[in-house]
Amino acid sequence: MKKVFLLFFVGFLLSSPHFGGNTASATYLHAAENISISEPIYGDTYILAGNGSVDAEIFGDLYIVGGNIEVNGDIEEDLVVAGGKVVVFGDVGGDLRLVGGQVAVYGNVGEDVVGVGGQLDISSDTTVGGNVIVGAGLLTVDGTIENSLRGAVGAIFLNGQVAGNVTLSVEDSFMIADDAVIGGNLHYSALLETKVPEGVVGGEITFNKFQREALFEDLTFLLLMQKLVSFLAMLLLLLIFVILSPNTLTSSAVATRKNILRSFGVGLLTVIGILVGSIILMMTVVGISFAMMALAGALILFYLARVFAAAWLASYIINFEKKVPRWKLFGVVALGILFYYLLGMIPFHIGRILTIILFLIGAGSFILVNLSHLKFLKSKGRL
Repeated sequence: MKKVFLLFFVGFLLSSPHFGGNTASATYLHAAENISISEPIYGDTYILAGNGSVDAEIFGDLYIVGGNIEVNGDIEEDLVVAGGKVVVFGDVGGDLRLVGGQVAVYGNVGEDVVGVGGQLDISSDTTVGGNVIVGAGLLTVDGTIENSLRGAVGAIFLNGQVAGNVTLSVEDSFMIADDAVIGGNLHYSALLETKVPEGVVGGEITFNKFQREALFEDLTFLLLMQKLVSFLAMLLLLLIFVILSPNTLTSSAVATRKNILRSFGVGLLTVIGILVGSIILMMTVVGISFAMMALAGALILFYLARVFAAAWLASYIINFEKKVPRWKLFGVVALGILFYYLLGMIPFHIGRILTIILFLIGAGSFILVNLSHLKFLKSKGRL
């Protein structure tokens, strides 16, 4: 089961590890309920944990997914993290890329911070060497951003310093402290115009009442790059499956083609179960960490389901009931992934609806093939 978890984790992290032992230059991979790193690691590090604590230096990239994540050690290169509650005390030499429910950054970041979450706090002791690009329900900036701040937020409290421009779409409230500093221009869209203290903004102030077009123009290149990186990441995840477990893809595609409604129903029930279960767990103090783990699992499922949906689509091109060479399997499923992304570009929400349907079919296909595998292992007395 650990191998399966690691496979899922590596795919979610959008990167290809160098499989090998835990030597001075090797990649470190580990998955467990509770993980604590107390010794320095000289290489890229991949961790999947319910509760993860990194208390030592990482001389490479750190990729970590879990319910509660605490990074106390310094990260020499990039930090990529997804979790329910994330706290970063250590310094990050490269980029900080994150997805989380509640995220607090206390260390310095050498380059950009790119994040999506419910709440993101940048402390007064933090200096971000590049840009901050964020989508968050609540954003608090008490520290220093040496370049620009861009994104879409529900509410923002700007108490620190931004050396460059600030470009924001604000759904609710925009609060700027008297001692805040914006070195460049302030451009924001909101329901109500905020009171900007005199002398805070060095450049021009532009307010648009819920006109996000300018923001979207600024982020168009970023969004296109995100789509490209996401597509390449799916190809990488597909390659991992083709190398490690090609039969999983082909058998799931064949089973799904025989009973599409079953896969769709299982996928729908799985997503509903995760969401409802997470909400119920969050109502109790003990259950919050489990809820965050469930949401992290749902995020991993989001990536995996698209590959399995693409495999199902590819089964209409090649008969997977016969043996298929690995290179051909990769090629046809890659076409399925491309088709999935192209569907999402159809306007008037039609593309979104179609990709949601495909996602649910892929999620159900993934769940069913794993249940079938577990049933087989149980019948052989291996569980």
